[in-house]
Amino acid sequence: MNRIFVIIAALCLLVSCNTTHFSGRIIGYNGEFTEFFLLDPETNEYYELPIEVAEDGSFDAKLKLKQNEYRAAFFVDKFLFNTCVERAKSYTAEFDITEEGVETNYRFIGEGEAENAFTRDYWNGFGLDYAFLKMDLDVSDFKTYQAAVEGIAAEYSARLEQIQNPGFSQHYAPLLEERKDKSLYYFPYIYLSKTGQLQNDADYQAYLDADPLAGYSEEELSNFYNIVAQVVFVDGPQTDMLKTLQIAKSSCRDDLWQDFFMTAIMLTRMQIYGAEDMDQAYDYYRAEVLDESFYGQVVPSYEAARMLSKGGTAPEIEFVDKDNNTFALANFKGKALYIDFWASWCGPCCEEIPYLEKLVAELGNDPELAVISISIDERRADWEKGLEREKPTWPQFLATEAGLKTISEIYQINSIPRFVLLDKEGKFITINAPRPSDLSAAKLKALL
Repeated sequence: MNRIFVIIAALCLLVSCNTTHFSGRIIGYNGEFTEFFLLDPETNEYYELPIEVAEDGSFDAKLKLKQNEYRAAFFVDKFLFNTCVERAKSYTAEFDITEEGVETNYRFIGEGEAENAFTRDYWNGFGLDYAFLKMDLDVSDFKTYQAAVEGIAAEYSARLEQIQNPGFSQHYAPLLEERKDKSLYYFPYIYLSKTGQLQNDADYQAYLDADPLAGYSEEELSNFYNIVAQVVFVDGPQTDMLKTLQIAKSSCRDDLWQDFFMTAIMLTRMQIYGAEDMDQAYDYYRAEVLDESFYGQVVPSYEAARMLSKGGTAPEIEFVDKDNNTFALANFKGKALYIDFWASWCGPCCEEIPYLEKLVAELGNDPELAVISISIDERRADWEKGLEREKPTWPQFLATEAGLKTISEIYQINSIPRFVLLDKEGKFITINAPRPSDLSAAKLKALL
């Protein structure tokens, strides 16, 4: 009997040792949904760990983590806090959501304090491409820029040593090296963004001649170039595509990867911003990239994207309302149409909702213009849950299976939020209208 008791006690101890205690409070809490969003190491799929929060914002949770999470996405409604939580540890944390859009107002007290301060700073600065690009480093010459980048990396390396958490350090040390490589590689693109010119810096050429990516595997190189292909559009659709492709061509020492990189840039540009103002860049690309396995991906996408240019008739999309009534764009002919493509799971989409609410209020009952939202949620229940959470007041629709195919394959909308503006005849004014956060009723009418 005693032996059984010991075995049971040991099993209970084993279970408790794998449990992470996570408690604290959320300042400004008003009933927002709260959860960890984590990647399952076995299935490589994301799963959710909901956190129950009291009315006063306090929480006290026992988490069954599948692995140590050195970048755990902690969501409080539209806020995403990058945190570090490890198995079998106990944390006390405080999150402030009173300042809209600010995701750095949080701290861990005691256990995990140093790790989470590092995680917060890294993923809201040097570690995140777009946050890094906002750091406004001096790009007057490559040596100055390189010294700044390496200085930032050295500061984070010193912090890692002070934290003295082997697993944490093993996770972030290679990320720092990769981040340094990427940041140095961005130099000519940031230079182009700031000056409108191609750089001609001998030190940067020497850096490239040293082949800084020599140790990368094919998979790592593929990921590297795909990420850079997204970052080059820091200026949005205004980015000079011809010069961007010229930089890509000159920064690759291998012809195969040169073609891969230029193709990634072309496809990314069309997926995000369409094919407007790309004629020169397209001609240059076709002259330089002769391998059909690459240009064969770009040519049909470019021709399809040109159909979506200003003045083209918008292809029909099928969608339904909450009562399952079927609609199409033709139902709104006679009015200009500002269309919001979104999904309930898309954080940036949800961040635009208050701005869209304000825009709709400014427009009032304008007889010349309608605003609608079309969700690309694959599950109706997720869409309805999103509507219940966000409570938008303008017409809401869900794309049908046929509608989803049209949006993805014909409209080539593969990233959201996306806003499209049509005229009264159902023709494109732009496939990439400004977001509500950058728009007013007056500006929207001016586009018409």
